[in-house]
Amino acid sequence: MGKRKRRTRQEEKVKALEAALQQVRAELATAVLGVFKTMRAARRCPACGGGRLLHIPAAKELTKGRSTPLTVHHVEGFWGAKSYGPIEHFICRGCLLIESHAIDLDGVEPDGESVIAIEPEPEPEMPSGGPFR
Repeated sequence: MGKRKRRTRQEEKVKALEAALQQVRAELATAVLGVFKTMRAARRCPACGGGRLLHIPAAKELTKGRSTPLTVHHVEGFWGAKSYGPIEHFICRGCLLIESHAIDLDGVEPDGESVIAIEPEPEPEMPSGGPFR
C-alpha cells in the first residue's frame, strides 16, 4: 500500500473522529449531567423510566373522621390547629414510587425542632499557591 493511500485513509479516519467528537460535544452541551429529574418535571419515573403516572394535586388525610388537606407542618393554637404547606403527589403506576412536593411554604418557618433548615455546605477553599506546589 502506498503512502498516498495510507494518508488518505488516515485523513478519512480523522474526519470521522472529528464528526463523532462534534456530535458528543453537542450532546454534552444539551445534557443535564448529575441532575435528578423529578416526575413533576420529566413526566417520567426516575426509578423505572415509566411514563404511566398518577397526579394527586391536592392530597388529603383523614383526621378525626373528616378529610383535610395533607400539609407539611401543623401548628396548635388557642383556636385549634393550623396547617401550612399543602402537598401534591406524583405516583408511578409501574413501580409505585411516590414523589411528594410542597405546593407552597407560606407559613412554614424553621423553628429548629419540628422544622429544621438545612443550608448548603460552604465550598472548600483552594490551598494557597494554587493547585501546583
